[in-house]
Amino acid sequence: MLCWGVVLLPAGGFVGSAMAQGSQSAPAVRFAIPAQPLPAALDAFIRATGWQVGYSTRITDGIRSSAVSGTLTPAQALRAILAGTGLSYTVNGPTTVTIQAARSGGGDGAAGGILLDTVDVQGETAWGPVDGFVATRTGTGSKTDAPIIEIPQTINVVTADQMQAQGAQSVSEALRYTPGVRSEGYGAASPFDVFTQVRGFRADLYLDGLRLPTGNVDGTASGVMDTWGLERLEVLQGPASGLYGQSGPGGIINMVSKRPTATPLHEVQVQGGSFDRIQGAFDFGGPVNGSDQLLYRFTGLALNTGSQLDYAENDRVYVAPAVTWKPNADTSLTILAMYQRDNGNWPFFNYMPAIGSLYSFNGLKIGTDTYLGEPDFDQLKRTQASIGYEFQHRFNEHFAFKQNLRFNSNDFFTRGAVTGRAYLNDDGTIDRLGIRVDNDVETFAVDNQLKIDFATGPVTHDAVIGLDYWHERSNYLFTAGSAPSLNVFLPVYNTGPVTTDDMSLTSYNSTLEQVGVYVQDRIKFDRWVATLGGRYDRATSDLNNNETTFASASTSHQSDGAFTGRAGLTYLFESGFAPYVSYATSFQPEAGVDAVTDSAFKPSKGKQFEVGVKYQPPGMKALFTIAAFDLTQTNMVTTDELFMQRQIGEVNVKGIEFEAKAEITPNFNIIASYAYLDPKITQSANPAEVGLELFSTPNHQGAFWGDYGFTNGALAGLTLGAGVRYVGSTTDSTNTLEVPAVTLFDARVKYDLGKLAPQLVGASFAVTATNIFDTEYVSQCDGDTMCTYGTRRVVLATLNYKW
Repeated sequence: MLCWGVVLLPAGGFVGSAMAQGSQSAPAVRFAIPAQPLPAALDAFIRATGWQVGYSTRITDGIRSSAVSGTLTPAQALRAILAGTGLSYTVNGPTTVTIQAARSGGGDGAAGGILLDTVDVQGETAWGPVDGFVATRTGTGSKTDAPIIEIPQTINVVTADQMQAQGAQSVSEALRYTPGVRSEGYGAASPFDVFTQVRGFRADLYLDGLRLPTGNVDGTASGVMDTWGLERLEVLQGPASGLYGQSGPGGIINMVSKRPTATPLHEVQVQGGSFDRIQGAFDFGGPVNGSDQLLYRFTGLALNTGSQLDYAENDRVYVAPAVTWKPNADTSLTILAMYQRDNGNWPFFNYMPAIGSLYSFNGLKIGTDTYLGEPDFDQLKRTQASIGYEFQHRFNEHFAFKQNLRFNSNDFFTRGAVTGRAYLNDDGTIDRLGIRVDNDVETFAVDNQLKIDFATGPVTHDAVIGLDYWHERSNYLFTAGSAPSLNVFLPVYNTGPVTTDDMSLTSYNSTLEQVGVYVQDRIKFDRWVATLGGRYDRATSDLNNNETTFASASTSHQSDGAFTGRAGLTYLFESGFAPYVSYATSFQPEAGVDAVTDSAFKPSKGKQFEVGVKYQPPGMKALFTIAAFDLTQTNMVTTDELFMQRQIGEVNVKGIEFEAKAEITPNFNIIASYAYLDPKITQSANPAEVGLELFSTPNHQGAFWGDYGFTNGALAGLTLGAGVRYVGSTTDSTNTLEVPAVTLFDARVKYDLGKLAPQLVGASFAVTATNIFDTEYVSQCDGDTMCTYGTRRVVLATLNYKW
């Protein structure tokens, strides 16, 4: 919610005829808003249109709106809502209006204008904050600001409020309550988010609509964003190549950065908790020197934390400055920058053998806090930096242009003693290697979009034509040496030297490029919404393999092209139900040569059929979605019994997903989710693999969260929250090991300290606890030598102050 101070509006009711004409000719929207208190009706109008509506709460209190039903332009609907209220509105921009009432006396007001009280500007946008847990708009689903209910594909949004309420300290943790997402497979020891799976496949990570670096297959130089700098997370489930180019068939995860605000924003936070965590954070924003053209945001934190693993610790520094310049209502330029540095001795996954973790070894199990590296030798350093901008300009009511650009630099270094693929010896020791990984990646991405809004008779069009470009340069070095063995039940460290440069295992320099052209049109006729989009990509890669201990130098070049797209149809019932059906495709380049045909691998491809229903009850802040899908990936590279690579693999995933997010009352929120996945390998070069389930993909997942804030009585100011998460059993890639299902419980207590004394208004104290019963469990096993423990109980206490 944005707040303007006392404003002076012209008496004529318009601010520029062009703006007024633009608002009158805006595309028609389906409305089903019952008669109700005016603020609630305006909130429903905002959710349906994405407009910003400014008004004084004093002039709307106690006033009821008229009902609005049917397909109308936003201006027509707003006039209908205000009919009989005695209020009118002023157009301030193409999608910005102010509700007004003239004061008695003084004619038209001071200086011939209308003097208003403090004005609240309300309205969710796809790239802005969400008050609470329920988001209704998305920029990920169509690359335009669109209602989620109109997108013919599953979209899950995790808001900043939800992340804070549930104590999420990483993107992986923030997705714990999202159906169809497997976010913490590698457990407590993983320093990455890139291994998050959506519908059984590894998802690509995006920030503000542009892809983040992925680095090597081990994820070392992948993007890792601190949740403090994010406004929301959006998961687009299913193939997304029709808009975003090369990506996996399961979907993408798009993170939205905090941006400059027109309202002064000041927030500081101190946090401490489990494993000696201590963190200080700040978030400031607002107009620069009172200007309505220049806005800023400055977000940052510093933390030092341990881990459930003995000796593992990390220091992090994060800063994210941003500036927005709005010379007029039609033009804006937002510059976004970020710097994040991690420095510690975090282990490289801390893999455990199955016998000793999943199963006992002579009646013993390795402790969940056992560090299998060398604390005084191990090191992990990661530095991420980016700078870019978003430029937008609206030429008129029909045409607007947007350019999104960013440069990223990620440097990653780690060294340490690791277990690798090792079993326990008879004496309880495990053999280790010394390793070193250097991976630096630089990326440049730019996305150009021309947005076109027009009507052909009763049919309206929300179209976008785009051209994007992606360039990634990566240097990777992986060397190995020796390390002394370790007794995992009575670990003693520093018993011998650790070397990392005895062998060079992998060394390369690579360049990846992708150019894509795409078109999408969201066509509306009466209550029907058809989404049609297509894209062509050309992706090229150059790989220079340097000489290593076991291989000579080599070079390779590969170029692939692919058409992808999406077609969907949605029907919007007046009751708020929106059934839909869609078909979408994806592609991913594959490096290498088929051992039999001796031809370069073609891109693997994905295709998905999805049907579902979304429900957004009129007058209620809630969104319910249920979907069934059939997802297939073809052209997968598989290995036969003679270890020869063949591109004849195929995987099919069928599933059902459900999610409910609702604000039952302004102080009572719930989240419920469930997913059933049936992932099967249907074709492979190795016949023994056909029929196997995908690695670390549970058949069943479910979660529920609820929190309630007391507003009256002795408990006023207290908020209580609780949640439960269920992750079904999973298997390793050979389907010979089964990791048992686990049920975990979370909780939250928050108190508004302003209820104690007026001097404390804006301050709050909260305690969050995840896995409150401290359940010990194995999160997954990749074979019988690479198992990881899940995260045990974490308690965080947070003191927050906003003003």
